[in-house]
Amino acid sequence: MRPLPSLVLASLCAGCASPGGAPHGTSADEPVATASSKVAPAEAPAAEAPAPAPAPAHDAPAPSAATPEAPKTSAESGIDAPPGTRIYAKTRFVWVRYEPSVTAGWLGFLWLGGYADIKEGPVRGGPGCNAWYAVKPRGFVCADGGTATTDPNDPQLVAMRPYAPNLASPWPHTYGESRGAQRYRKLPTPEEQRGREWDLVEHQARIAAFAEKPHPSLVGVDFTAGSSEPLLLPDLPATLREERKRLLPLSTVAWSRDLVHEGRTFLLSADYLFVPKDRVAPYPVSKFHGVELGKDGESLPLAFFRTKARPKQKLDESGGMVAMVPTGDEWPRHAHVGLTGESREVGGRKYLETKEPGIFVAEADATVLRARETTPWGAKIGEPDTTGKGPPGRKTWMDASVLSGWLIAYEGTKPVYATLISPGRGGIPERGKDPIDTASTPVGAYPITGKFATATMVAPGEFIHSDVPWAQNFHGPHALHTAYWHDDWGDKKSAGCVNVSPIDGKWFFHWTDPPIPEGWHGIRYEPDSDPSTIFYVHS
Repeated sequence: MRPLPSLVLASLCAGCASPGGAPHGTSADEPVATASSKVAPAEAPAAEAPAPAPAPAHDAPAPSAATPEAPKTSAESGIDAPPGTRIYAKTRFVWVRYEPSVTAGWLGFLWLGGYADIKEGPVRGGPGCNAWYAVKPRGFVCADGGTATTDPNDPQLVAMRPYAPNLASPWPHTYGESRGAQRYRKLPTPEEQRGREWDLVEHQARIAAFAEKPHPSLVGVDFTAGSSEPLLLPDLPATLREERKRLLPLSTVAWSRDLVHEGRTFLLSADYLFVPKDRVAPYPVSKFHGVELGKDGESLPLAFFRTKARPKQKLDESGGMVAMVPTGDEWPRHAHVGLTGESREVGGRKYLETKEPGIFVAEADATVLRARETTPWGAKIGEPDTTGKGPPGRKTWMDASVLSGWLIAYEGTKPVYATLISPGRGGIPERGKDPIDTASTPVGAYPITGKFATATMVAPGEFIHSDVPWAQNFHGPHALHTAYWHDDWGDKKSAGCVNVSPIDGKWFFHWTDPPIPEGWHGIRYEPDSDPSTIFYVHS
């Protein structure tokens, strides 16, 4: 690991490959490396065969009309400003420093394709750089032309930017599971491939015979040929690429495009390395998302349906008997329905009345989300807050249940969003045991302490989750972040982090405090100057 990232790593969380990341949990049915008390075990993706390849992230599935829109557009604008008014990142981790010095601490960072707006004032020389610019809202960035530039038409920037993460999408890249993929710094010759891929001859033979004899290592792999358009990349900054040469099976790959090279298709990874496409199984794209409360008549209480579809029920009072019978229709897995708040006891079971006329749901079949009666500081939900005790800023807070798998977001006394989450597979922590050791999600009240639009996550044994989107740290190594490798919302899945769907992850990222400045990729919470969303996690 490079000295700089390892130094910053200690100030953020354990288990991150790169500064700004957050460690993660593991699919409950996958083997993992032994975890120490300081490093979270890997969230290895499920071993089930993925569905056919999703559309590339840069042509990501268009959200439906019901998809919630993120309340801010921070870090999404691709509109160039006049030369000299913005600093553009040409690599990953272009640091925003407290002072114009490479030895100063950092408060945020830019990423390839991102930018910071320049404040008026002189360009300064300082330790490690001759061109320090003051940027909005605060901090200093070195723009020496090598890793960052003030020229939006910089040839290197222009050539690389089309393959940068698309932060306007919930899916900044396309994602898949590694089947032991090598990572090449340049498109390899056949000789180089044979030298690096010890089983290449056998691998290609398995591909040729796959239709008649599917091999387990190839199930889910997309064998379609990539683009024939040439890829013209300039000389790339050394800091752009991660150092690992291979992604172990069950690690993940993030990429922006594919292309054919000498008869074989390669993926351009998020850090601009080349990965054989026939060693990657794309993940299905999860379209699940929560509910914007107050929009289209949506309100609490709500019932979500996790794990499997659930039957709709209706009262049958014929023949002098009262019974609840299935209608023959059902709510799909992950669907939701509004509840009236009324219920019926029939045959020893409790049924909840839904807002669908005449339709009930068995309480045991539903994951019910209800608003709290009061805020954590004592204000009554749904009424004006006259306590004077709320947190600063917009008074944002989140309330999550680990065992029931749900999360509700609030602004002051108003609930604004409700959804399903996938917390630690170990449930809540055991007394006297590190939650990392039991794959549990910590319970308590925590501020959001860091936000990172994408971050590679690493666990012992070099299991990698590449460029995980929308990560928000809340408790040491634990984070609220998107999981693109599964679709099990509402069920316990991770090794302690709180997983959310890509659409939900993007919404929460732009809703929570501290707000991330436009164009930035990551930010750290400054207790003396920033508000912070409080995350209340309970059983």
